[in-house]
Amino acid sequence: MVGATQKNEFDSFVAVKKHEEYFLTGGDLFFLVDHVSFSVHRYFFERESLFFRSKLTSPVSPGSSVQGSSESTAIILDNVKPHEFAKFLWVFYNPKFSIYHAPVEDWTIILKLAHRWKFPEVKELAVRELELLAEPDIDRICTYHECDVDRNLLIPRYAALCEREDPLTVPEGFRLGMETVLMIARARESARGNLTPSGIRSPTAAHIEEDEMSGLIRHVFGIPSPAGLGGIGSPV
Repeated sequence: MVGATQKNEFDSFVAVKKHEEYFLTGGDLFFLVDHVSFSVHRYFFERESLFFRSKLTSPVSPGSSVQGSSESTAIILDNVKPHEFAKFLWVFYNPKFSIYHAPVEDWTIILKLAHRWKFPEVKELAVRELELLAEPDIDRICTYHECDVDRNLLIPRYAALCEREDPLTVPEGFRLGMETVLMIARARESARGNLTPSGIRSPTAAHIEEDEMSGLIRHVFGIPSPAGLGGIGSPV
């Protein structure tokens, strides 16, 4: 459905469509994402998000409308696609109460948006659900780095990269960044330097016990003990 028009940089008009699922009749907060209009409940954004709470509760000058209070004053969200924002809204409007079944790709989108917009509870939920799903170590590490997720959750991922026979590839190194690559190389070298039970220096880190490897990773990466830290998904 056509709800309005918006002028773009080329002075032409682009139709603004109402989102099929998340333009709610009782919505009192309006967003515009790539010419798609959303009408949702302000309550969730004001209660859950430090970012939006500040935006929505800021005083306005006399005669001005509160941003997001109507379609004409909709909050424009950049660097997000309509389908991504819809996935994020699903967290609040999931018809199956407390049951959240979604693939890794969806939870990754939700995590990144929750981190960007400062939704701590949604971020914690996304991390908790991701921890239940399989994903390549490099992908998970990059996502958690980007979203400042508790590094204790990365210890098994770092360990897997140290224990595998093949070193990091160049593309993997570019994705991880120089600092992480150097730390993994250092941990691999330290693990390879330990003696096997037979007294032979091992060419791999596969012989090291899990607790020993975890301790080595903590030491090399400077990850403190989880004692006294916040819950799952807490930023470092």
